[in-house]
Amino acid sequence: MASLRLVLIAAIAICFCQLSANASQSRPRALVTQITRDATRYTFQIRQRTPLRNQRLVLDIEQDYMWVACDKKGYISSTYTPVPCSAQLCKSYQYSGCDICYLPPAPGCKNSTCVVPGLGSDSFELAKDVVALPSSHGSNPGPFVSFPGVAFACATKGDLNVLPSGVDGVAGMSSSELALPAQLSAAAGFGRKFAMCLPGGNAPGALFFGDGPLVFLPPPGRDLSLGLIHTPLIKNTVYTDNFYIGVQRIDVDGVPLAIDAAILRIGAKGRGGTKLSTVVTYTQLATPIYNSIVAAFAKGRNLQRVASVDPFGACFNSSGVGSTRVGPAVPEIDLVLQSNNTIWRIFGANSMVSVSDNVLCLGFVDAGEDPLPASIVIGTYQMQDNLLQFDLANSTLGFSSSLFFQRTTCSNFNFTTSA
Repeated sequence: MASLRLVLIAAIAICFCQLSANASQSRPRALVTQITRDATRYTFQIRQRTPLRNQRLVLDIEQDYMWVACDKKGYISSTYTPVPCSAQLCKSYQYSGCDICYLPPAPGCKNSTCVVPGLGSDSFELAKDVVALPSSHGSNPGPFVSFPGVAFACATKGDLNVLPSGVDGVAGMSSSELALPAQLSAAAGFGRKFAMCLPGGNAPGALFFGDGPLVFLPPPGRDLSLGLIHTPLIKNTVYTDNFYIGVQRIDVDGVPLAIDAAILRIGAKGRGGTKLSTVVTYTQLATPIYNSIVAAFAKGRNLQRVASVDPFGACFNSSGVGSTRVGPAVPEIDLVLQSNNTIWRIFGANSMVSVSDNVLCLGFVDAGEDPLPASIVIGTYQMQDNLLQFDLANSTLGFSSSLFFQRTTCSNFNFTTSA
């Protein structure tokens, strides 16, 4: 009898351990995937549908929801579920509507289904399906974790040729509840955060959903999240889901620029301020800001101006420009945020673009006197090899400035799968 009791206790213990292990696997601390770069866009890969299939998506931090080109190769999945117009998910999204489709029922075409704005004047059907991504403990990818019922827009109309070759859709990464960070956070139970490290070269960078650590090589590895500088994400009441930061001042080589402070603030109708974008390559500046930076930049180190090279307006002879760990030895550009100690410093690696053997151009673009929607749009070139962590729950941005200064890059996350 005693031996039977011991066998039962052992069996219960084994079952409990297995349940605990399964629970641990189903609720990862974080997710991670590779970011790759083509000529104009950054993309990453997820798995979607049943059976699972790889989907490559453009990383867009201004887009409210994920959308996939359903008719590009045909969308086949046994778990595809359209979202009805009566669903709370549909009602809660301010730009949603209800549609009638006159074609035979198929993914992207079903009556009384929720729709969201698509390309141009077209709309996309809102649906749910399985999404899977690799788990992460901070240093390596782990096993894939699947999440049923992740909402996305099924695109069957419009000019879907806007997608680069080999790309299946766009991953909305804004602060919207329909965007991928909010959905994965709710499904997995981890922090409402994501971090991105855009590569400057051909090797992949890293995209993280959830909590840290964020450990990058070289060995033994360093948790880069511990050294991030933090600044509030500013709410724009018009462009509500975009990411803005509060630039108070711009310094070039330590000297403040004479810029009207009003242009740096978000004003009436949502105009002005500083926005982040992953679909703009080179940072766009309102003309008064651009002219002030160019004038100070050229004077700072007696750089010799040469003919401009499109799309850049300020180019320089590189023959007398030295080289440093953080790129060409040119004046540093400081975005001064909520205090004099909170600075996003842009070094030569992120400010200068080599266009020929003897010419370096300032990697910023004149966007006009009164550009919409922001006076400054920070583009991907200025984000390359910088770690950015978006904490949506606390409305803060953590940033590293150039990782070259820490002797690492965005391509130094170890994507060797852990056991």
